[in-house]
Parts: sequence; C-alpha cells; structure tokens
Amino acid sequence: MPSTIKHIFSYLFDISIEKKQSDFSGEVEVSLDKGQYKLATKNAIYSFGKNYTSFEVAFKQIDILHIKIESVLVLGFGLGSVVDLLENHETINQITAIDADKVIIDLAKKYLQSNLKNKVQYVCDDAERFVQTHQHKKYDLVLFDVFIEDETPMQFMQPIFLSSLKNFVNEQGLLLYSKIDDSTKSRIENAQFEKNFSAVFPNSFSINTDGNKVFTWLNGNT
Repeated sequence: MPSTIKHIFSYLFDISIEKKQSDFSGEVEVSLDKGQYKLATKNAIYSFGKNYTSFEVAFKQIDILHIKIESVLVLGFGLGSVVDLLENHETINQITAIDADKVIIDLAKKYLQSNLKNKVQYVCDDAERFVQTHQHKKYDLVLFDVFIEDETPMQFMQPIFLSSLKNFVNEQGLLLYSKIDDSTKSRIENAQFEKNFSAVFPNSFSINTDGNKVFTWLNGNT
C-alpha cells in the first residue's frame, strides 16, 4: 500500500512511482493519483484503479454485483483496474488475466491491491493467439480492453476474431468490449464497428462511459 503521506498528496497532484520501457507501448508510468495507482503512456491511461471509468460506469449500469459470476477472462489487463472494480463481487473464484506485455504483467503483480488478487492467474500471451488456441475455455464474464496507446489494434475488430471471442462466453454469461470514443476519428470507427459487433452478437448494446464506449452482450438474451 502507498504510504499515508503519498496517499494524501496524491489528491493534490500525480505522484510518479515507477517508469518502465515497454516493447509494445514505449514508456509506461505508474503513478499515484487520487489514492489510486494509475498506469499510463504518453497518450493513454491503461489502468486507474477504481477510477477507471469505462468499466466502472458499465458495471453500475448492468448492476454486475447482482449477477452470479464465478469465472472472469480479462484480455488486456493493465494494472488490473477491473479486478479493483469487482473486488466486492461475492461469487468470483477465478480471474484469468491475459496481456502480451510482460512489463505490464510484472507491474500488475506488484501493484494490484484488490482482495481478489490471489484469484488472478496471469498469462503473458497475445490476445489473438490466446483466443485462437483456447477455444475449449468458457467464462461467465469476458472483458476485452486491449489498446496500443489510444487505439484498438485492427485485428481485434474483425468478424473472425469477434466470432472466436463469442465462443468463450458461457450461457447467460456477459461480454464487455471497451473502445476509446473521444474523437471524431474514434466515433466514426466505432459506428462501423458497432455494425460488425451487432452482426456477431445479436441483441447487443453499447454503453457510453465518458470517453469510452463499452459494447455489451448477454449470451442467451433474446
């Protein structure tokens, strides 16, 4: 845990804790901001503890604490903000964290504070390769949060990837797919992506979360 003094001062300004060089994202920095560990690059925030608004807003809107979830798959883990946001969920007993960046996985192991941290299994692997090679796996909650800087890599927006991802969701399970939605460029891209997403995931819907859009699907929702 951060020292009491650092915790207090973090509500006044960011306190840099550690910087690392990543082969995927360039320099990444862990800082303490408003009492939460934040992982950021020059152009994007990858994790922000319980202040990570994209999933915080989505979780509240779907009332996730009252949905029975035992197994969780997170593609694009960062420092594990989603674990922080889920720490009061009573039925989760397994979280599989996928990230291609070993630097980020090592930072997550170091800074994740949630009481669910002992239920996290870390896998250093490319999300596309993991999805292609683990089709026998099923999860109650699948969270997609893969970015390079502020962009979703193109291969993860293709119907073939989305169809493979669909196979990981248990009956009555949930998929939440997060994309940045804070510019004209990203909004145009997301308008087209929503058509592709809806074609693979009928009866899906999107949640606007203050700069991100979370595409949401319940398996079995008719």
